[in-house]
Amino acid sequence: MDTTRKNQANKLARECIVTALMLLLKEKPLSAISISELTEKAGVSRMTYYRNYQSKEDIFSSYLEEALTDYQQEARRLSLDQHVYAPGNLLHCFSYFDTHKEFLDSLFKSGLGHLLLTAISKYMIHTWHKPEDGIEHYYGLQAFAGALYNIYISWSANGSKETPEELVEILLRIAPPA
Repeated sequence: MDTTRKNQANKLARECIVTALMLLLKEKPLSAISISELTEKAGVSRMTYYRNYQSKEDIFSSYLEEALTDYQQEARRLSLDQHVYAPGNLLHCFSYFDTHKEFLDSLFKSGLGHLLLTAISKYMIHTWHKPEDGIEHYYGLQAFAGALYNIYISWSANGSKETPEELVEILLRIAPPA
C-alpha cells in the first residue's frame, strides 16, 4: 500500500474513532467508555486505536490540533490576515465553532473544555503576536482568547440560538476594537 493511501486510511480510522466517541458520549460519561466499546463502535481494531492515540482524552487533543491546522489553512486561503478583531476573522471563528459544535459540546461534557481554551490561546499567540508587540498586546490576546472561549460556552448553554453573524455583531457592540 502506498503512503498516500495508508495516510488516507489512517485519517478515516481517526474520523471513525472521533465519531464513535461522540456517539458514545451521548449515552454515558467518558470514564464509562471502554476502549473495546469505542473500537467496536468505530469499526476499527484496538491496534488502530493504539497506533493513533494513547488515551481517550488524546482523541480530543488530536482532533483539536487537526481542526486548528485546518482553521489556519482556511484563514490563509480567505486572506484573513487583517487585525485579530476584524469582523471577517470573528465570523470565521464563530462559523468554525458552529461547524464543530457537536465535537466541542462533547469536549465540554467530558470535562475537557480547557483543551479548547488552550487551542484558542495557542492560535492567537502564534498568529497575532510578535515579540516586538510588547507584553500588553500579549495579555490582550490572551484576554480575547478567554472571551471567545466564554462566548462559546455561553452560546452553547443558551441553545446556540444566534448565528455566527449575530455573534460577531454582539461582540463588536459589547467590546469594540480599540
